[in-house]
Amino acid sequence: MLLGATLIARVRSRLARLSMEPSVVRRRLQGHQSEREGLPVTLAADMQTPRVAPAKVRTAGDLESLKTAAPVPAQSGEQPRASAPAPDTVTAPLGSGESGFVVAPGKARVEALGVLRVAWGGQDVPFGRAEAQDLFALLSVSPDGVSSESIVEVLWPGDGERGGRRLESAVREINQAMRHATGCASGVRFVVKSRERRLLPAAWFDVDFWRFDAACQRAATAADDATRTTALHEALALYRGPLLAGRDDLWVLTPRQAAQRHAVNAAVRLAELMRADDPDRAVDVLQLAVERIDPYSEMLWGQLMTIQAELGRQLAVRRSFELLKERLAEIDTAPSPQARQVYERLLR
Repeated sequence: MLLGATLIARVRSRLARLSMEPSVVRRRLQGHQSEREGLPVTLAADMQTPRVAPAKVRTAGDLESLKTAAPVPAQSGEQPRASAPAPDTVTAPLGSGESGFVVAPGKARVEALGVLRVAWGGQDVPFGRAEAQDLFALLSVSPDGVSSESIVEVLWPGDGERGGRRLESAVREINQAMRHATGCASGVRFVVKSRERRLLPAAWFDVDFWRFDAACQRAATAADDATRTTALHEALALYRGPLLAGRDDLWVLTPRQAAQRHAVNAAVRLAELMRADDPDRAVDVLQLAVERIDPYSEMLWGQLMTIQAELGRQLAVRRSFELLKERLAEIDTAPSPQARQVYERLLR
């Protein structure tokens, strides 16, 4: 579905090339228009968060079959790969500015939430050619892999056979860069093929976006509030910024917007769970969300103002609404009638 939506969007974009900044503003306006259409008057009070669509996230334990495709290092000085997945651990407190991403032993650390970064043993792993950077970015947000044909169509459309050669060149560079970083033998592959799909094996890579996606899934399917709360904390600790920040490739927009939407939902759900027993903490979560995740979300601002009003903080409600107006003015819009109704009701 992701690739289908990407291809449709790419064809449409060719019909009218626009500068990037105006298109960002239009996407913001369109996204918040759809948000407003579904905005209940009671906003946070009767809010229900959409269920996160199930997504398969590979772990080292799931990749026994792939380990034969990516041979175990043969040299004595090489880093061993992890034989079992490390527990999903959040060590950074919410709002600390630090990621809760603790990389599993023997794996490369891949940060896709925010600016893409690949590191091994604390040292960045650079990819010199644009093709390798583009391929790694695509695979880092595709835990189940992408077919070679689709990779070429998404990254190098219209290149035909040359696109296939660019793909092979990109694969070679990623393999070489990772071998150099890890000290592995030439036979070790870091981009593998499984059922005609190219992917980054979780036996070698620990990706924050994969963990974020898994945490959102666990939160959506949790049988109890304690499990759900833990998963939501993890998702929000991992979300440090827009997916693949700084990249303006058209194909990035769909997964980036989906990740942001899931992060907003996580903040809403977590604040709602905290609302009765620890409303001050719920306010902290929502303030973090409007700063780090989506400063233009009326849903987040509405819930924040609702809890502030419940705490008797009328001045805070007024300040939050003024900040909402300031943020929306940045994209040449204003609070919706529904948001104004909520604000006026809270001040009565």
